[in-house]
Amino acid sequence: MVESPCISVCQMDPACGLCRGCFRTRDEIADWSSATDHTRLRILAAVAHRREEHDPWQGDFRCDCER
Repeated sequence: MVESPCISVCQMDPACGLCRGCFRTRDEIADWSSATDHTRLRILAAVAHRREEHDPWQGDFRCDCER
C-alpha cells in the first residue's frame, strides 16, 4: 500500500490551491483513501514535481543570509 505524503501540516495555500505540507490539491487529499495504488503513485509523482516548482531554496525565494 502506498503511504500518504501527509506531514500533518494541513494548510491550504489560497494562491496556488495546494496544501502547504504535502503539496496535494483538495481533490487529491479527499480522494486519497479510496484511490488505487496506481492513482496514488500518480499523485505522488505530481507532488514531487510541485515540490521542485515551489522549493523555497530555489529561484526568487533563495536567501543568501550570513547568519
